[in-house]
Parts: sequence; C-alpha cells; structure tokens
Amino acid sequence: MEEEEFFRLFTPQSLVHIEDRIAEEKAFKKAEKQAHEEGEEEELAAHEEEEPKPNPKYEAGKKLPLSLKDLFPVEYTSKPLEDFDEFYETQKTFVVVGKDMTIYRFSATNALYLLSPFNPIRRGALYVLVHPLFSALIIITIIVNCAFMAMTEQPFTWIEYVFTGVYTMEALIKISARGFIINTFTYLRDPWNWLDFAVISLAYVTMGVDLGNLSALRTFRVLRALKTVAVIPGLKTIVGALLEAVRRLRDVMILTVFMLSIFALVGMQLYMGTLRQKCVTFANFTYDNSTEGNETAWSYDDAWIEYAMNPAHWYTPDGTEYLICGNASGAGHCPPNYVCINNTHTNPNFNFTHFDNFGTALLCTFRLMTQDFWENLYQITLRAEGPYHCAYFIIVILLGSFYLVNLILAIVAMSYDETQKQDQADADEEEEERKKAMQIHAIQQTIHDGLREDYQEYLEEKLSQAKSHSETSLSDHEGEDNADKISVRSNKPEENGQFLSVSKKGSLHDSRMDIEKKSHDGDMCHPHAGKHVDPRDMMVIKNLLAHAEGHRNSKHSIISEFPFEEEELPLKDRLYNRFCSWHCCRCYVKFQEFIAMIILDAFVDLFITICILANTAFMAADQHPKSPELAEILIYGNYVFTGIFASEAFLKLIALSPPNYFRDGWNIFDFFIVVLSFLEMALDGVSGLSVLRSFRLLRVFKLARSWQTLNMLIRIVAGTMGALGNLIFVLAIVVFIFAVMGQQLFRDGYLSEYADNMPRWNFTDFLHSFMIIFRVLCGEWIESMWACTNANGPVCVPFFLLTYVIGNLVVLNLFLALLLNSFGAESLSGGENEEDKEPNKLSEAIGRFTRLGRWIKVKVIVCLKVKMKSKPKPNGGDASPRLNGKDLPDGGQPFSNGTVIELQAKPEDTEITLPGELVLVENHSPEKSTGILENEKKMDDETRPNSRGSQRESLSSNSRNSMSDDDTKLSLTKVDAEGEPEINEVKVTYANYPDDCFCKICRRKCPCCIRFENTKLGKRFWKIRCLAYALVEHKYFETFIITMILASSVALAIEDVYLSERPILAMILEITDRFFTAIFILEMLIKWTAFGFKKYFTDAWCWLDFVIVGISIMMLVFELLGLQKMTAIKAMRTLRALRPLRAVSRWEGMRVVVNALIKAIPSIANVMMVCLIFWLIFGIVGVQFFAGKFYKCEDEDGVKLPVNITANKTECLAKNYTWVNSKVNFDNVMMAYLALFQVATYKGWIEVMTDAIDSTDIDVQPDPEVNVYMYLYFVFFIIFGSFFTLNLFIGVIIENFNQQKKKAGGSLEMFMTEDQKKYYKAMKRMAAKSPQKSIPRPGNIIMGWIFDAVTNQKFDIGIMIIIMLNMLTMALEHYNQSEQFTTILNYINVSFIIIFTVECVLKLIGLRHYYFKFPWNIFDFVVVVLSILGEIVSVALSDVMDQFLVSPTLLRVVRVFRVGRVLRLVKSAKGIRTLLFSLAVSLPALFNIALLLFLVMFIYATFGMSFFMHVKHQYGIDDCFNFETFFRSIIYLFQMCTSAGWNSALAGITNEEDCIEETQTFDNGTTIWKDCGDYKIGVVYLCSYLVLSFLVVVNMYIAVILENFSQATEDVQQGLTSDEFDLFYEKWEKFDPEATKFIPLGQLSDFVDYLEEPLRLPKPNHFMLVKLDIPICENDKVYCRDILDALTKNFLGTSDTPGEIDVNEVEKDKEKIEYKVVSSTLLRQKEHYAARVIQKAWRRYRNERGSLPSPPPYDMVISKESDMITSKGSEMATSKDSKDTATTVNGDTASTKSLKSDTSNKQTAGSSVDVHIEIPESEITEETAMLSPENRTVELRADSDVVA
Repeated sequence: MEEEEFFRLFTPQSLVHIEDRIAEEKAFKKAEKQAHEEGEEEELAAHEEEEPKPNPKYEAGKKLPLSLKDLFPVEYTSKPLEDFDEFYETQKTFVVVGKDMTIYRFSATNALYLLSPFNPIRRGALYVLVHPLFSALIIITIIVNCAFMAMTEQPFTWIEYVFTGVYTMEALIKISARGFIINTFTYLRDPWNWLDFAVISLAYVTMGVDLGNLSALRTFRVLRALKTVAVIPGLKTIVGALLEAVRRLRDVMILTVFMLSIFALVGMQLYMGTLRQKCVTFANFTYDNSTEGNETAWSYDDAWIEYAMNPAHWYTPDGTEYLICGNASGAGHCPPNYVCINNTHTNPNFNFTHFDNFGTALLCTFRLMTQDFWENLYQITLRAEGPYHCAYFIIVILLGSFYLVNLILAIVAMSYDETQKQDQADADEEEEERKKAMQIHAIQQTIHDGLREDYQEYLEEKLSQAKSHSETSLSDHEGEDNADKISVRSNKPEENGQFLSVSKKGSLHDSRMDIEKKSHDGDMCHPHAGKHVDPRDMMVIKNLLAHAEGHRNSKHSIISEFPFEEEELPLKDRLYNRFCSWHCCRCYVKFQEFIAMIILDAFVDLFITICILANTAFMAADQHPKSPELAEILIYGNYVFTGIFASEAFLKLIALSPPNYFRDGWNIFDFFIVVLSFLEMALDGVSGLSVLRSFRLLRVFKLARSWQTLNMLIRIVAGTMGALGNLIFVLAIVVFIFAVMGQQLFRDGYLSEYADNMPRWNFTDFLHSFMIIFRVLCGEWIESMWACTNANGPVCVPFFLLTYVIGNLVVLNLFLALLLNSFGAESLSGGENEEDKEPNKLSEAIGRFTRLGRWIKVKVIVCLKVKMKSKPKPNGGDASPRLNGKDLPDGGQPFSNGTVIELQAKPEDTEITLPGELVLVENHSPEKSTGILENEKKMDDETRPNSRGSQRESLSSNSRNSMSDDDTKLSLTKVDAEGEPEINEVKVTYANYPDDCFCKICRRKCPCCIRFENTKLGKRFWKIRCLAYALVEHKYFETFIITMILASSVALAIEDVYLSERPILAMILEITDRFFTAIFILEMLIKWTAFGFKKYFTDAWCWLDFVIVGISIMMLVFELLGLQKMTAIKAMRTLRALRPLRAVSRWEGMRVVVNALIKAIPSIANVMMVCLIFWLIFGIVGVQFFAGKFYKCEDEDGVKLPVNITANKTECLAKNYTWVNSKVNFDNVMMAYLALFQVATYKGWIEVMTDAIDSTDIDVQPDPEVNVYMYLYFVFFIIFGSFFTLNLFIGVIIENFNQQKKKAGGSLEMFMTEDQKKYYKAMKRMAAKSPQKSIPRPGNIIMGWIFDAVTNQKFDIGIMIIIMLNMLTMALEHYNQSEQFTTILNYINVSFIIIFTVECVLKLIGLRHYYFKFPWNIFDFVVVVLSILGEIVSVALSDVMDQFLVSPTLLRVVRVFRVGRVLRLVKSAKGIRTLLFSLAVSLPALFNIALLLFLVMFIYATFGMSFFMHVKHQYGIDDCFNFETFFRSIIYLFQMCTSAGWNSALAGITNEEDCIEETQTFDNGTTIWKDCGDYKIGVVYLCSYLVLSFLVVVNMYIAVILENFSQATEDVQQGLTSDEFDLFYEKWEKFDPEATKFIPLGQLSDFVDYLEEPLRLPKPNHFMLVKLDIPICENDKVYCRDILDALTKNFLGTSDTPGEIDVNEVEKDKEKIEYKVVSSTLLRQKEHYAARVIQKAWRRYRNERGSLPSPPPYDMVISKESDMITSKGSEMATSKDSKDTATTVNGDTASTKSLKSDTSNKQTAGSSVDVHIEIPESEITEETAMLSPENRTVELRADSDVVA
C-alpha cells in the first residue's frame, strides 16, 4: 500500500540509513572536490543541479496536506516517523504528526547528550508536546496570567509561583523532547522560545535578587499570545504583514534618523538657548546697596540677575506656562511693565522642549515629524525668534512629517498587500489540493461499490426532477461567493462522449444545486438520455454533494445517503414547509399577490426612504433645553414612524412569505429594528434602557439599499470586518502589552510623585494605562511622556517612542493599508456585477417622474410646433415620443432603405460636424433635409465674405462645446452602420479667427443677419472681432493678465489691520483696486468680442472670471451710490479674495491638480456624506448621553469647584458662583458634530472627553472620573468615526488617482505582456545611458599618484568616516558648555575644515577640470567654501561683537552650513538613495500640490483678515498668531493645515462674550474696533478650511507619495532602475577607459564578475556567458550594449527577446555605431566542440594510417584572444547530456545535428561536421601550403567513413 511507503515509523534502522546517506553525501562531495582540482569536468556537469530546498508543504507547524490526510494511518499519530521531506534525507531529523494533523519536526540526535530518540522519557515528552491539549493549557495559562498582571492588587501572593511552575514544566518538556541548542530543531533554535527562556530565567533570578524595574520585563510573556494567533489564518496575514513591514522599515528608519538628525543639528545651531526667554516684571524691583555686617555690597547687575531669575517674577498668562518672548522684529512682546530677558534657568514644558542639546533637539524634530502638539513648539519658537523662522518648520513638516511618515505608510501598505497575495496563493493551492483529494477519494469509493440497474433508473428520474426543479427555483438573490463554487466532472467520459458535471453555488441566502448534463457538442441532453450516465459518475456526485453540504441538511437533497431508499424529510423541514410557506388556499394566494403588488412597488420604496430621512431628522431634533411641545412632537413622531416601519415589515412578510422574506439580509435588518422599537416602547419607563433608543438610528442604514456609495462603503466595512477583527485583535494585544508594561514599570513612580494630585492620564491602574496607550496610538504621546518622565525619569522616553512607532506607525498604518486594499478591490468588483444586481427601486421611482416630465415636455414641444407651422410634418408624431430613447434599439431607427438614422438631443445651435456625416436638421424626411442643407450651404457661400469662406464652416465645430439640457432641439445624424466607430480620436485644429457673429439658427431663420454681415458696418465689426481674437490668442496677453491677477492679489494681502494708520497707502490701494477692476472688465469685454457669448459662457473657467468680475462691478456701483458702509456690501467685498482663483486656469501645473481634484469631487462628496451619516449616529447617541450635562459651577477665576462645595445648579447660584456650559458640548446635533470633529482630529478632544467622563446628570455638578466607562463611547467613535471615515478620504483620492492614471495609460503598454513591459522599460532606461569616457590619468608622476589615491574606494570610505566623526562632534555641542569644551570643539571643527579642504584640493589636482563633472563634487566644493567663510566670519565677528552688538543669528546661519557635509553620506547608502529617488520623482507633483495648498491658504488668509482682523486676543489668538496681517494669517493657517491647534483658534474667533459689540469712532479720530468673534462664520470658515486643506489637499500629497513610492519600489523589484545602469557604466569605465564601447572577449568573464548585483555573474561564469549567447564582433571584441542587453534579459528571466517590442526604439543606439558581428559566445563554444571532435577523429585516423602529419595544435586553431574559453569548460559541455550537439557552420546557415558519442568515440554513420579552421603562418605544412595563400582555411570533414 502507498501509505506504508510514505509514512514509516522512525526506528534505529532508519537512523542507520540516514547515517549511510550522510556518509555517501560526504564521499561524493570529496570526489567532486578532487575532480575539480584535476579539471575533469565531464563527470561534474551531470551533477550541476540546483540547491535542494525544503518542501514548504511539509514545513514544521503546518497541517498535513489534504492529499496525505486520507493516507495517514491513525495509529501513527504522535509517534516518531521518518522525515517525508526529501530535503532532510541527509539530515538527522524525524517528524511527528499530532492529533490535529500538525507536523512537528525534531532533531534525531541525543537530547542533552543523554536522551536518544528511542528513550522512553523523550518519547513521553514528545507525546505530551504534540498533544493539542498541551498548547491549549499553555494558552489558557498565558491568558489567566495576563488577567492577573492587569490587576492593580494581586489577590494571592502565591499565584506568581504557580505560573512560573507551569512555564518551567513547559520548558522542561520542550527541552527533553527537542534537545537544548546545539542542533537544528532544538529548543533554543526557535526565537519564540528565547522569549520563554528569558522570562523563566528572570522569574528565578528575581526570586533571589531584587532587580527593581527589570522584573517588569516579565510582562513580555504577553507577546506569546501572538504565537498562538499565528494558527488562525487571517491573523497570520496580519502578523506576517506586521513582521514584514518591520523588516522593510529598516531603510526608512535609517533615513528618518538621518533626516531628523540633520534637522536637529540645524535646530541646535539656530535655537540653542532661545526658548529660555521670559517676561520679567520690573515693577517690584528695588536695589539696596547698603551693607550689613561685613558683606560686600551687590552690584546693580547682580541684584537684577538675582531678582530676574526668580520664577515668581515671571509672567504667566494662563497660570501654568511662562510666556516666551523675543527681541527680534515680529517676535512676541511682553505686556506693559515687563521686560524680556534671556538665559533663564528653565525651558518650557517641564524643561523638556528646547534645542539646547542634541538629544532634546532630536526629540523636538521627532515631535514635529509626528505632528504631536507641534503647534506649541512652533508658536513658542516663533514668539522667541520672529515669524520668518516658520521656514524651518515648513521644511521639517513637508519633508519630515508629510514625506517620511507617509513613506512608512507606503511600506506598511505594500507589505500587507504582498503578504495578503501570498496567503491568497497558498489558500488557492490548498483549495486545489482539496478538490483533487476529493475527486480521488470519490473515484476510489466508486471502485468498491457495485450499482444495480434499477438504481440507475431511479437516479435518472431524480435527475430529471432536479433539473426541472433547478429551472423553476428562485434566482433573484445573486451574490454568489465564488470561493464556494465547486465544479467537478467525472474523469471517464462514456463512449458517446458525455460528461456529467455538478456545480454547487453557495449564494448568500440559499444554496441551490444545479445538475445538468453537458455533451461534447454542447447540446443540452433530454431526461431520457439518462441511460448513458455512468454509475460511477453518480457516485462522484453523491460524495461531492455530501462533502459540499457537510453537516447541513440539504433541503433539496437529490441523492439520499442510502442509495436504495426513498428519503424521508427531517421533522424540522416538514414543520417548516407546513407552517412557513404560506400557500394554503387560492384566495389567500390572490390576496398575497395583491399585497405584493402594492408593497413591492417602487413608489412605496420612495415613500419609505423619505420616512427614513424624516425619522432621522426627528431624532436629530433632540436638544438640551427642549420645550414640552417639542418633546411631545418627538414622542408622537416616533410612534408614527414605528407604525409605518412595522406595517411595512408586516406587509412584506405577508407578500413574500417568511422563507423568502428572511432570505434577504435587509429584511432581517428591518425586522430586527421593528422588534427593538416595540421593545423600547414596552420598556419606556425603565431607567438605564435609553440606550435602546439608539438602535432606532440604525434605520439610517436602510438608505444603503438605494444609495450606491453608502452601500459600497458598508460593503467595504463588512468586507474588511474579517481582517479588521484580526487587526483589532492584534491592536488589542499591542495595547494590552504596552498598557501592562507601563502599569508594571511606572505605577510606583506616579504614586510617589503625584500622591494626591494625580494627573488624569496615568499608569496607576489598567484602565488608565489602556487609555494612555490608546492616546499614543492616536498620535498624542508627548504630553503623557512629560508627566511620566517627571515621575519616573528618562526611562519613559524609549517606552513612549517604541509604543508610538509600533502602535501608530505600524499597526495603525496597517489599518489604513487594509482599507486602501479593500477599497481597490471593492470599487473594481462593484462595477462588474452591476447588471446582475436587482434593479434599484428608488431610481426606478425617480425615473418614472423624469419620464413623465419628458413626456409632457415632448407633448408641449410637438403642440407648439404644430401651432407654429401651418402644415404638420409627416412623421413628426412618430418620432417625438421616441425621444425617451427607451423604445429605440441603440437610439437609432432604420429607414426602409437600411440607413440608420440616429436621434440626438442637441442644444440650440450646437452642431458637432464630423467629416463623412450628413447632418439633418429639424426635418424628418431624409430627402428633403439634404436639399435644405445643400441650398443653405450654397446661399451661405454666396453671401459670406471671402475671407471667411467654407474653411471656417468646417472649423466651427472645433469651438469648445458644452451641452445644456434646456433648449433641446431635434436633429438626425446619419450613422455609418458598417465598421467600428472610432471613439475620442478627434484632431483639434485651432482656428485663427473667431466664430460667426450670429448663431446658425439666427442665420437660417433671419436672412437679415447675413445681409448685416455683408454691410460696411458688419465687415468693420468682423475686423474688430478678428483683432480682438488675435489679441486674446497672443502669448503675452495671458502673461499680462496673470501679472494683473498676482498684483491684485498682493494688493488684497496689503489691506491689513495697520491700513487705518496709513491713509496714503489706503488711498493708493483704492485707486489700484479700481484700476484692476477696469482691467478685468476690459479683459472680459475683449473676450466677449473675440469668442462670442456662447463660447465664453460654455467654459467653466470663464464663468469663474465672470462671477469675480461681476462682484467687482457691483462693488463699484455701490460705492458710486454711497452704500459701501452697509454690512451686506462689506461681506460682499470680502469675496474679492477669490481673485487668486483665476490664476488656476492659467497655470498649467495647478490646473492639472485642480482638474484631478474636480474629477474626485463626486467621490469626495459621497464619502463626506457617508462620514456625516456615521457621525450623525454617534452625534445623536452623544446627545442622548451628554445633552445638558456639560454645565459646571465655576468661581470668579474660572476654576471648576469640587462636588463637596456645590452639588448642583441651585446651590451654585445660591452661593453666587457662575453656572457655565463648556464651549464644545453635546446639547444638540450641530454642537455634537463640532465636538466629534474635534475628537476625530484629536484637537481639543481631551477637554471634550474630560467633560464627558465627569458628567453626572442635568443640572448636577460634574464629579471627576465618575462616569469612566464613557471612555468606550469615544474609543468606538475614534475607531469607526476617525480611523475609518477620515481614512476613507485618502482611499477615495488614491482610488481616483489610479482610475485617472488608467484612463491616461499609454496605448503602447496596453498591448504588451508583463514581461515585455518590464523589458521595454529597462530598454528605455538603457537607451538613455551610454558609457562615459573615463577621466584620463594625468601624465605627471605626482599628479598620477594623487589621481590613483582619490579615485580609490578606500579614500572615499575614509572621508565618510571623517564625516561621521564630524557629525558626532557637532552633536556633542550643548547650551552653556564650558569654555574649555568650546575651545576643544572649535579646534576639532577647524581640523575637520582643514581635512575637507585638503580633500577638495587633492581632488582638484588629481581630477583637474573633470572635478566639476560630478554634481557631488560641486556640492562638496560649495560646502568647503562656505565652511571656510563661516570660520573666517565667526573669528572676525568675535572681536567685533565685543564692540558692536551684531546679531548672532548671522553667525548661526553660517554655522548651519557645516551640517551640509553630513548630507554626503547619502551618496553611499543605496536603500536611502531609492527612497530619495522616489521623493525626487514625486517633486514636480508635490510642488503643484504645494502651490494649490498655498492658493487655498492665500484665499483663506484674505477671508480671515476681512472677518477676524480685530478679534480680541484670547484663547488661540494672541499678538503673534492672529488674522491682523497677511503674513501672520498665512503662518497661522499653515499650522492649521495639519489640523494642529484649530480648536483654540476656533475658540478665539468665535468668542462672543466679554468683548466690544460695535465699532466706535471718536471725534479726535481714534477708533475702537468691534473685537467680538462671529460664531457661525468662524465655524464655517475653519471647518471648510480643514476639510479642504487637511482632508483633501494634504491627502493628495499622501496619495502622490504612495503612488510614486510604489512605482519606485516596483522599478527596483521588477525591472532595473537607472541606478543599476549607472553602476554598470561606472564599472565599464575601468575596462574601457577610452569609452570605445568595446572590450576584448578575454576580459568579458572578469568584467561580469566585477559588476555589482543584480547584474553580476560571479565566477565561474563561463557557461552562463555561453548560455547568454553574446554577439562577438570583429577582432574578438564585445559591444557594451550587447552585454548589458544579455545581462538584463538574464536578470528579468526573459531568455528570448520579447517579440513585439518596438525594436527601433532599442536599436537606435546600435545604428549609430557600425559594427560587424562575426560570431557569438554560444557559436564559439560549438566551434570549439566541433574542433575537438575533429581532432579526436583525426588522431585515430592518423594512428591507423600512420603517414599523415599531425594537425595544428588546438591552441593555435582558436584565435588567441579567446583564452576565456578553457578546455575545462568545453568538456563540461560535452558531458552535459548523453546527446551532444554539433553545429555545421557554412556561410550563413547553421544546421544542428545530434551526435551520439560513446566511450570509444565512434561516429554514427551519416553524421558530419564542417568547420573552418584558420592556420597561423608559422604552422603552414606541406599539405596546407597547397591551399591558396590569401585564405588559408582548412575545410576538414569528419565523416563516418573517415572515422572508419
């Protein structure tokens, strides 16, 4: 039997066999080595096989493959078996298969040197180890252990020892079963076991020694939970993707650290010590110089410093942080009576935020990169140094934050994608296996069973029944899951060639069987053909159905389990049929049909949809102070809607009958909600069940039925649920691990440091730890880290950074990757099954209305026409109703003569006339219309001035047309019915004169128009129009307009808060404003004249211009009327801010981006709507939870009072305190939206959460953390409302990008296979490169030496090391360093400058003028020059600075240049180069997007200035960050485009309390401005800005980065990047210094060995080169492009050149260089072989005859250059195969024949070899001398008779 052969027990005999095999292997290797030394390759070549690899199916830890499961003997379970993977044949291993069919592999050596594989102790340990219960026990222990670790107080002291005992036992069992470490498959060879071992060792060590915090490392045990998750398939993908991502992040991490280090060094040079500046009051300073006792008197300075350094005298605006100030222009100023001093002894934020040393500077740049609370760092730095320093932050945010963070996202997304594909492939393979196994199994079964004749007939009957049944079965509900379709056919066709095939389709709601017979000719067989059915086929089906149905009882079972008994239906099914399928009596069925007709009508669906929307509106109307009337309306409304939905559900239930009703998921959903609504009504009085009301909200999701996008997104969410569940599980494990670790590590520190004053976010218990870690996942780590570091010291920093990197950058990005992945898949599959979906009832209902409208419209038009025309048209009545297009096939109607006439609805006077088409206008008889057209054309030609004759007529169609739906007119177009229509291939010809003055219809109806055109006036007007047209089309016209637009934008930006103090400037601006308005009006008039109204107003950009100009005109009119003081007019004036938008259409780069954006608008709007619906649900729930509960009692300082002072509102007011509401609250749905937006963007969310957690009840004072489980509401909202919905924006934008890219995809690449595409791309890159002439070595000896030195690689490495040392010394600088330290660093710096200068000089000497050929050298040169200048300047300034106060900033900027040297490191790191290459590729696109972002910021800054210029300085608005001037507005808006600090800005601009209500102007000219904010405008302004910038434009940035990165990596993975080609030519220079593009054949082997990966062919590479068949040119030279071509093909695995590539493209370079191919490496090898055969024959022939001279020696025969080919190689080729190939080379033909060579080298009769052999002069013998001297070529013929 097969199983005995495959599975054999592992016995001592087996071990002996293994040892024998190992000995054999060793002997063979030894022989191989000897043969290699002696040069006998003949035997070797036969064994030149690929390295064997382990079979992935039999990998340890995997389940036994399905094909083997049936063969596996049960009695062998848990016993050692011989290894069935051939790879381990020569290794001492054995396998054990566990009860759950898992494969375990063990080492067959002695464990711990004591236990042999046959030792009973080891056998016992093996049995326990492979038992599934053992791993289950360990998992349960781990889970219980985790639960105990999460507890704050341990209930039992001994429990820790129990866990340690269990783990020790596990380790001992594993060690005794596996062995410890020496061999493979032992205990410590598995990385998971390292973790266990470390944990157990620590447990024992800590019992004796107290390791303090180290003991918390035991928490790593939790990681073991991840090991078990690897068993679950979906989780395996996620964990695999995580590990893969972490592996791939190496390069990005290096790049990140490198870039952050550079930013940190720059930050140190610029801002060291600047954040220590404080405002000190001098009001209380007194100087007392009297002396008491013997003390020396203080100097005034000392007294002031002592006073100023006392923190009690510093200014704190909000009572916590000290105000940072600066003395630079534009920096933050101190309030009156305060002065700004620097060099105080503390920095902001508990002394953590500063650039005083490298460590904290690095932390600051990391904080900027992660955008956590970065607005704080940004604002204090700008306050200290002035607004122009925002440049530093812009660079760090754009490069660090947007680029690096999204690069990490790109990598995570790619690893997820790849892991998923890999897993999918594995799953498919397994499925394939399963099917095969099932087939084999079924066929085997049939062999054992015999079948009787009557059973056959019985089956026949069943089959026909099944067939008729399947034809009548319901087929409404589609949505099959393809993975569940099985189709099997019996392997043996009958004589008549028929197959029987079964396909099971598992649909979502029902599973139905279709059994059909197919014959070879495709005819459907009739039931009576059943006698051809093979009984074995039926058995296949039977088994298959049994397998497919599994444990489910099939309702329509066709074949019973017992072949010869009629099947009895189970009781359940009989009851089901009896009571659920309501088909009792005829009249009931009629009633059912009547109900169905009503309830399933489209209008009812429309009505229900309207009810859902109304119901949602009712629920959203809930608010906090609500009047009794409103409350009553809401209650009755709820009753009404519940009634409507209940009746809908009930009627549908009757109409469809329960089985069909509950088959649809939506119906189940409806029914569930109706039941819940009744339940909620019943339990109305019960407190605590208000949550049930929230379930009503789910009705909103019923909209998904008819709303495609919502449906798709719900499908996406549902589709990702599986993977998402796994991911959330992993997320939970990660959060759990870090939470438990944090709790164990930091709890004591918090308790001792903060005691009673515990911060809200702490590590004292599990819930708080969990929330801190969750907050870190959301991207906020820095504030919690400050509090933690205060309590526990610097150990918090690595903990938080690790949590952030793993939790946020990897796991959360995986979330996004998963979404993006399902997005792509979903939108693709969404489009395909549009046809087979059930029709959308809602659109059908709306369609009915539109059809009605159209019908009425057509009737009206027809009536009017009939009225207007005296006699009616012959077939007017016929054609008009067909406008609908429904009745016409393809919208056309064939006339009797076969011409197809197409009906087109066209706007008035728009004709797109394509050549070869006949346009029939407004006439329904073809003959007549043609005539009319021709006559008109003649008339036109006669009457029109010659200058614009028929040519213009044909060009008129090229004007930009846009269809409008209003004045549709009927026209008929003759369609060419033969051949394929060409689509979108329109050649645009631009006319150089304008369109006609009058539209076609005017000319036709009113001949006077044409007469007017021919009058003098008409001709003059035409000339004017031509002039205007020429002017508009002139290239400088647009330039001038753009200049004007920019100038007017600048004028807008100048109108700031100081304008009232500068009357002259105000006057100038007013004049320029009128001037610009005049220019723009003139431009519009010129365009009207040139293009005509139709063309002007059919262009969207022109409309934009028109609207903006229109506003300006209205403003002018109002000013003339003196109405400019009205508020409405002022508001309108702000719309001038839209002027910069006009630049968009004129700026190519920006237009591209905007067009992409406009195309994405529908999908973005859809996502926005879905977002709003998701949020609406959370908002309504929030209103139910928190409405009116955010009120609190505060004292006069605004401090919240504790509950023991005031318990509620009445007490508060009685004690004269104030009862205030939070600014952001949940009192109604709109407020809830705002609150949720803050939570979703993580700005101001902590305050919202604090209020929610403290809330108790309406009008009751909040109590800290009384409602702590409300955290869950926010956690759920963040997961679904923020992670999901906000990331959908990125998904949609990327998806849109891809779709547009597909549309714009090159036509050439469409017709290529994948391989050809790769080759083509590589070729295109290759064609762009060619070898450079290498730099000639100078003739001078000394210069030559220098040249050799500087071009040596070691020199470069040395310089790199010095650069790194330089970086290190720069990082050592810190604030307030000692004089000595500064001096040493200065000396070191000078020495570095000297080294780099010397390097530069040496290179200049060695490379001469070639030095400047390389960009890196230019960069080095600039850096050196700047460094020297910097040093000179700093030395010079140090003297000057004592005398004059020169700004030290200049000095600092100069020092920054030194950092530039570090950038040279990039040159040598390849991985980083790829990443930067992808950045470089995406720069143009990113620049366009940055422009767009700036445009948005510009417009919003202008709006901000006009709305909020005078807002009071409060909350987020202060003297530096406000909307008073354009520059400050831009700085503030840049901060908010990352959503940073928008909540405080919102609080500032919406502040309507405690401010001046109206602007007052006094007689003396002073004005007190209104400084109140505006709540409505503020909210709309900021929210719209955030959506535009933060959600759309910044996400476009992300999309571009992801796109380009995946492109760059694809290039690296698939083809060859240009980098590889550069390196190829770099190496080429060494072999071909003169750049001849040729190298001698002899050097080829060395050259390909010298190359870098991936093109390198390491030695011995002779046979590889022969295989590549590289052409050889004259003089035995090889051409560089041929080598590169061959190596490229070899790398890509395309052995033959892809056929259909545009060869011209590739051959271009070859055409330039004339060279003649004389042979190739393969041909040369064949010649060598042929020559050797001839020589052997010749020798034997000579030996027999004895009189012939010896042939020329072999070495002489082959030309001397080809020493690359050794005899060793050739003989290897000989023995490659028992058949050898020889080639006849005769002129151009090469015919290959097979030569059999046996040991005696006899030739087969009739085979022959011809070869030309050249003979050198020196070797000419008598025989050869007889040949002609010009061409001494011997033609030798090895023939069978010669051999004889």
